[in-house]
This record gives sequence, C-alpha cells and structure tokens, in this order.
Amino acid sequence: MNVTVLDHPLINHYMTIIRNKNTSSSEFKSLAKKVSVLMGFEVFKELLVNNHKIETPIENYRGIKIHEPYPCLVSILRAGSIIVDGLSEIFPYCSTGYIGIFRDEKSLRPQTYFEKFPKNISKRKVFLCDPMLATGGSIIKSIQILNSYDCNDISIVTLLSSEIGIKNVVTKYPNYRIYTAQKDFDLNDKGFIVPGLGDAGDRLYDT
Repeated sequence: MNVTVLDHPLINHYMTIIRNKNTSSSEFKSLAKKVSVLMGFEVFKELLVNNHKIETPIENYRGIKIHEPYPCLVSILRAGSIIVDGLSEIFPYCSTGYIGIFRDEKSLRPQTYFEKFPKNISKRKVFLCDPMLATGGSIIKSIQILNSYDCNDISIVTLLSSEIGIKNVVTKYPNYRIYTAQKDFDLNDKGFIVPGLGDAGDRLYDT
C-alpha cells in the first residue's frame, strides 16, 4: 500500500498539542505549519533530479538540481493552505493551485465551488494538500478534477487520516501515494475522525 505514516517524535509531539481541544487557534495554526514543514523532508524525497555542474570557490562540482517544471502544491480550500505554506517554506519554487470544496452536512458528499491551476499543471508533479482525510470524499473529488486536466502524477499530503478514508482512496487510486503525519481508525456518524482533532478549518481560522 502506498501509504507513509510519519512516525517522528517531533511530529507526534506537535500533533498531540494540535489535537488538544484547549489549544488556541493561533497555536494550532503555528504547529500545523510546523508539522507540514517537517513532513516536507519526507514528501519531497520523491522529486526527480538532474545532474548539475557548478563551480565552487575552489573547483568544479557535480551536484543535482530538482527536475523542472517544479511541482505544484494544490490546496483543498480552505484548510489545505496551511500545508501548502509549510511545504513552501522548504521549497519555495513550487507553484500553487486551489480547489474549493465543502462537505454537505447531510449527505457528507463533497461539493465543488472553485478550481484554479497553473496552465501547465498536467506536466507537473502535484502534491494535493488537505489536513484531514476522513471519508476520503474531498480527496477523491479533487483527484477527479485534477485528472480532468490530464494531471496524473499526484501524491496526497495530510496531517491526520482515518483508516477508512485511506482505504477508500487507495481502492480507487492504488498508484497514488498518501503521506500522513498520523492515522486514526474510526469515524463518527458525522464523518469526523475519532479521536481526531475536530474541524481543522474551524480550528485554524477560529470560526
């Protein structure tokens, strides 16, 4: 299964604070970005590179350069932007795309209201960012949208995933990798991850 759960002491420490219901919105936002930065070192390991020759102050050196075009970070609005901010912190050359999705509270089905991508999105490696992978509905809908732009090189980056959500995505898209800081097993009857961290968007933006 193409799923990477980042079991790292710093990430687990910060995620414990993020999950705490008493953590303020400002601290939640700061730590969510910090976890995203830490995840970036693992997430970006799959980037392709080219040999690149330079001159140091001493002599010639054969190094590497990230293959162009550089990747695109796609935020599932609104909460996905915190992961985009974190990943951009360590690789600021990425372009950014946006998909606006909200979940119907009764049907739990994703509803799309906005999409905007770089013109050459089909030629870029895409990292699809959303803090929560609960039922998987928003991720699957977003992948369908990206596929409609002939974009097929996609990885998913999330802070917290449910076992059910992972299974739903992997069953439909077995070749796309999922990176998640942590994983929980259950969903409640409202489709929230249990024990989870609540609604990431509301906690990020104090709404």
